[in-house]
Amino acid sequence: MISVSFDEDPKEAGAFAKEVKATFPVVHDTKTALFEKFRVEPIPSNVVIDRKGKVVAAIEGADVDAIEKAVIKALGK
Repeated sequence: MISVSFDEDPKEAGAFAKEVKATFPVVHDTKTALFEKFRVEPIPSNVVIDRKGKVVAAIEGADVDAIEKAVIKALGK
């Protein structure tokens, strides 16, 4: 799992990750290349991809329960 930020200041995303005690990397994409490639519109958006590269779920917003269920599905559990 990774988080992609397009904040102008990469420190903002890093500060938020620390605040929520994120255990995954946060990458910075000021040119929004990943957002354009995957056609991500709403922020936050969550795309869960399994180990084979198949998209398991695309979840808009911070729906933690939906994200957790998608991750469990992606892990094959």
